[in-house]
Amino acid sequence: MTVYRPPRIIQHLNELMERHGWLRDDDLRNLALELGEPLHRVEGVASFYPLYRREAPPEHVIQLCRDLTCSMCGSEEELQRIREMATAHERTTGERVAIERVSCLGRCEHAPAALLAHEPITSGPAGGLSARLQKRMRGEPESETPEPPPATRQCDPYADDPGRHYETVQALGRALSEDPEAPAQRVLAELDAAGLRGMGGAGFPTGRKWGFVRAAGEPGSEKFVICNADESEPGTFKDRAIMAHLPHLVWEGMMIAALVVGAQRCVVYIRHEYEPEREALAAARARADVVAGALGLALEIFVSPGGYIQGEETALLEALEDRRGEPRNKPPFPGVEGLFGRPTLINNVETLAMTTAIVARGASWWKGQGANGCHGLKFISLSGDVARPGVYEVPMGTTVRELIARAGGVAGGRAVQAFLPGGASSAFLPADKLDTPMDFDRLRDAGSTLGSGGVVIVAEGRDLLALGLSLTRFFRNESCGKCVPCRVGSQKAVTLLEELRSGAAPLGRRRSLALLEQLDATMAQTSICGLGQVALLPAMSLFRNFPALAEAAADAGAAGS
Repeated sequence: MTVYRPPRIIQHLNELMERHGWLRDDDLRNLALELGEPLHRVEGVASFYPLYRREAPPEHVIQLCRDLTCSMCGSEEELQRIREMATAHERTTGERVAIERVSCLGRCEHAPAALLAHEPITSGPAGGLSARLQKRMRGEPESETPEPPPATRQCDPYADDPGRHYETVQALGRALSEDPEAPAQRVLAELDAAGLRGMGGAGFPTGRKWGFVRAAGEPGSEKFVICNADESEPGTFKDRAIMAHLPHLVWEGMMIAALVVGAQRCVVYIRHEYEPEREALAAARARADVVAGALGLALEIFVSPGGYIQGEETALLEALEDRRGEPRNKPPFPGVEGLFGRPTLINNVETLAMTTAIVARGASWWKGQGANGCHGLKFISLSGDVARPGVYEVPMGTTVRELIARAGGVAGGRAVQAFLPGGASSAFLPADKLDTPMDFDRLRDAGSTLGSGGVVIVAEGRDLLALGLSLTRFFRNESCGKCVPCRVGSQKAVTLLEELRSGAAPLGRRRSLALLEQLDATMAQTSICGLGQVALLPAMSLFRNFPALAEAAADAGAAGS
């Protein structure tokens, strides 16, 4: 029996935001009546997600990123210029301008970045974010430099012949119509042989995950495939590039997954700040729908109303079920009891794109793409203190030093002081780890993780404690508040780090460091989801991997300056 119900409340709220720019009380009351829902249900959803406004906005709303890479690239200095520009614009036009500081916008390679009327505005190759914002507010035409595609597209089996898009899934569909078991098992075997692991951060073996979902539920029961495109972690933006330039691989990967696990519906869950990428996916879906229809599959795009926590797979499910996007306790896991209680496969954008490549070309091809004893390909988001930040498709096992060289070296010719290898939820590593291959196991052995593949380079002269504090604030700001350890612990950690950095720790600096260690252990063990479990990891890794920083914090309080 079909259980899927489109998330009507959220879709209607999104439409109201698109139409009016805010949610009016009368509109919410009318929506509750129209949907036959209690008003408190509608109000509860509307009050949770950051996209929704409850007051009329001014003529222009500028949302400026405040997080790691943008702060490294001068967002605080740019903020002052934007304020001056906004004041002048209001004086000359009479139009009101609001400036909001927001969490990472997923455009770290163009830092500092902002949104204006939901449109991404970046500093551009020559800087000048405030000037570009002013031109847009005046409605003046501006020649945009198109975003370059990933440097290579070795993962695309159709790179030389786009006319063959979706050829692989069509062949799989024909094979399954003749034998509903053996072709699916062959796909699972290829994924296992390739050793593909989830590229969203967890690194769980993809073939095994698909096998669990295939085996779950009663024969013929409804199942779902969800592409988690809610990429919201500072330093991570590779999925955005994949959706922009290789959307057909994402759709095909989802359809392959659906045929293998026995699902009927595929949903891309994308963050609302990725509007250009949503448009690219929608354009590719026009052709994908024809293939999907012939295979008995339905394809959808769901626009998230915001919040980093929506990248957590069970919070994502809550949103798709028209509720507040708070994480669920696990078990049960989504593969057994996911969307509407049915078996649900949730994979990251890159994982699904790479699945298409493996099924089309085989595990042997995939394993031959690696370097330094590693296997496969990897998209890396590279930002921070490098000459050419961007998205790089590299052999798995490429060292961080080699990656920096591909990007033109460290900006300004400085030496590397530290780096994040796997996005905001990974541990900082010192420069003597630059020859570590980018690989799940090698980075784990080095003391960090490949995570989401977001590499942030930190040059000599940077205030390391300020960067650790920035990331801790990010997790504090993005905590959904459902569980006490994360809600209270993240705020306490920010306070302790601020005191340490200022040198005014009232408990004593050594006691503050000890309290941070205890907080880290408690939050890692007791938080409901991964946000709270890793919230202190970047900051604590600085004290553990940079002894001089810990000594300075304990003895002098002037850490990292």
